[in-house]
Amino acid sequence: MNSRRFILAVFLTLGLSTVADLAQAQQTIAGYVTRVRGDAKIGPDTKQLLKIGSALFLGNRIATGADARLEARMKDGSVLTLSERTEFLIEQVNGSTAEAKSSNYALLKGAFRAITGTPDQGQPGSWQVRTPVAIIGVRGTELWGGLNLLNSGDDTLDVVMFEGKGVYVENTKGITDLDKAGQGTTVRGEATAPIGVVPWGEKKLNAAVQSVAW
Repeated sequence: MNSRRFILAVFLTLGLSTVADLAQAQQTIAGYVTRVRGDAKIGPDTKQLLKIGSALFLGNRIATGADARLEARMKDGSVLTLSERTEFLIEQVNGSTAEAKSSNYALLKGAFRAITGTPDQGQPGSWQVRTPVAIIGVRGTELWGGLNLLNSGDDTLDVVMFEGKGVYVENTKGITDLDKAGQGTTVRGEATAPIGVVPWGEKKLNAAVQSVAW
């Protein structure tokens, strides 16, 4: 699935089937901006400029410009840092409503870093980020995930775990579990399973860290 098709599919599966549903989701606060550099916007059409203290809403898409960064604390307790030229969708956030018991995001392009809490009862799937090629699931950890790292291609996803309990990367072709700091995996397109666990070298690790550094 290419990036454009993935973006369309994400919006079609949000469950916001009516204008009223979308309006209600936009009024549900999912988190707040705690730090921002450069051009960062939010909204269905990403036209609203973000600043420190800006509210982030369910169903909205965040877009960052060249050399931009954005940090946000979400209602689920996680801290997100978005890299430049990143598009990130807030689908559902644990704690944003009485019914929301899990967190679901989507990385449409670019890269992010996340520090998450411990999922309720340790159940897989309670904190996930969908991408065009695979799902990243988190079990209380700090991680980085991104597309096109070191010009690897827009449909190549890289994920590394910095610390914590574990990360899994899964698509219809397979799953790879990361359970130690410095371990990473790569998915080269949706038709390919995540590769096995690979310790990241200094060059690749530094490139990931710098992409979300301030």
